[in-house]
Amino acid sequence: MELILNAGIGIGALMFLLLLFKKNKIRGDYFFLFFILAILLQILFYQITIYLFDLQGPLALIGFAIPLISSPLLFLYILSLTGQRVSRATVLLHLSIYFLYIGIVLLFKGNVELIASKGFLSLPENSPAIMQFYAVPMAISGLIYSIWDLFLLKKHHNRISEIFSFYEKINLNWVRYLVYSFFGIFLIASFIIFGTTRFQLFTMENTFAFVGITLSIFLVAFGFYGFKQTTVFSDIQPEKHQSNSKAYVKSGLTAEKIVEAADQIEEVMRTAKPFLDEELTLNLLAEQCGQTTSHLSQIINQHFKMNFYDFVNQYRIEEAKKMLLSSDHDRLSLLGIAYDCGFKSKSSFNRYFKKFCGTTPSEFKKNQGQ
Repeated sequence: MELILNAGIGIGALMFLLLLFKKNKIRGDYFFLFFILAILLQILFYQITIYLFDLQGPLALIGFAIPLISSPLLFLYILSLTGQRVSRATVLLHLSIYFLYIGIVLLFKGNVELIASKGFLSLPENSPAIMQFYAVPMAISGLIYSIWDLFLLKKHHNRISEIFSFYEKINLNWVRYLVYSFFGIFLIASFIIFGTTRFQLFTMENTFAFVGITLSIFLVAFGFYGFKQTTVFSDIQPEKHQSNSKAYVKSGLTAEKIVEAADQIEEVMRTAKPFLDEELTLNLLAEQCGQTTSHLSQIINQHFKMNFYDFVNQYRIEEAKKMLLSSDHDRLSLLGIAYDCGFKSKSSFNRYFKKFCGTTPSEFKKNQGQ
């Protein structure tokens, strides 16, 4: 176990250095950088207190409480990735939890000497009753932030369908999977720690060594994907394009104007075929249609009863059907047709073809040829 912890520390340190010297870092990179550092320090805390020596006094508390700063840093990173505004006040508010916890524990500990041994704080029997619950804030924090992270990612998924005509590389599914993993680590660790402290199911040494190992694995996975990730909304202000019925009331578009604009948009889609651009966004289509992004979003949502993603992909599927039925495109594979119609992957092409046609592209071509 000690060897695995050492490997986790080494890999984490390498990732930290790679990101530290990465050029053109954006704000989200710094949250990612400090999140890696926090996890790295937490693993190092387990390594030191389990296999090397005990920590005493405030230093013991500072190391033990690191999860209270890693969870907020992951949240701030996701907030940044999804294009949310992250003000200095927001950063200070979330990170202050860590320092507030340290201050409160130091205030209530009385004359008790804090000692970190075998991965956790060891308290003497004469410690104040309130100190017996010193680990509860970390459990609550881990639970709340995990749920909050998943809520942000769900909201992000809804937002990109209103702005982008593709999901590849911007859906942040890898973040969702890692948040699930982080949440799973939290639940398993909480169960094992509770079982160890209350029922002596495992030794403390093995318990926190296991937590350190799972964090090491998580750090490797997170670093691999996070290093090459950039913010999704780089030059778009998504909050201006949200589908909001209350905002639509104040948009100034009457029913007659919506119908007129919808006819114009359909004409642009038929003649100019902007949907063939695999990176078509709401902004780009709005420019071609002579509409504002907010008006275009309202027209697509209210008149066509779709989000932007479905609206564009509907035209791509119709184009694909024409190509599948034309002998001029027999030389193209299904993947080639998918690319020519504006799809970024065969999986999204197949998924949407079946959604709109009720069959797969290959079955459609076979049936039409009979």
